[in-house]
Formats: sequence, C-alpha cells, structure tokens
Amino acid sequence: MKQTLLVVALVVGVSNVASAQGMEIHNRYGASGTHFDLPANTQNFNYGATITGGTLAYKILLQVYHNDVLKGVFIKIVALPPAEYQYSQNITMGAWGLKPGDKVTFICTAVGLALGNILDVDYLHGDVVEPQGTF
Repeated sequence: MKQTLLVVALVVGVSNVASAQGMEIHNRYGASGTHFDLPANTQNFNYGATITGGTLAYKILLQVYHNDVLKGVFIKIVALPPAEYQYSQNITMGAWGLKPGDKVTFICTAVGLALGNILDVDYLHGDVVEPQGTF
C-alpha cells in the first residue's frame, strides 16, 4: 500500500512539474523580444504581463535595465496560481535621465519555488524616443 501511494504521489508530482513547464508570459506589447517607443519624459511606467500555465507556486522576477545598467529588481510570489495571472509593476524612472536613443530592457522571469527552475522568460525592449505630452 505504501508503494502504491508513493507511486501515485510521484506521478502527480511529475505531472504537475510538466504542466508548470508549459507556462507562458505575454507582455502587453506583443511576443517576447518586442520593441516599443518609450518617450524620454516618462516618469512612471507600468509593466504588465499575462502569465498562463502555472500550476505550482512560482515567483515572478522582473529586472529592469537602462542602457544595460540594472536599475530595478521586483519580486512577486504567486503561491496559488490561477489559470491566468495578471502581473503589473509600476516602475519609477523619472530620475534616470532618459534620452532619445537610450534603451530600457525589461526581463520578466517565472521561477518555480519548489525547484528554482526557470519556467519562462519574456523580454521587452523600450526604445527611448523624443519626449511626448505629459507623463
């Protein structure tokens, strides 16, 4: 009986890990690697993504770079993942001195809490352009 329970637990555990590896992160601008125009006078930017396919607890790690210099790291734990998780993070960048031609890179990574394995990564590239309107 113990062996049967162990086998069932192992099968369930392996199937959950396999399901979690089907996770996908979709930023609000398009597929991973998408570029968008980011006005130089942007004070605050709201990074948004939809995360699907998570079945086990995971953390979202968002790293933000300005011209390849790390400017921010944001971590969110998702202990009980829904079928579709809406992730949002406000990033204050008014003091960064953005200039046309700069680049801001957002790297959003989903990491399994149990094993520390990377479940998915999404890259979003902000190409800094001339200031526009009021932000």
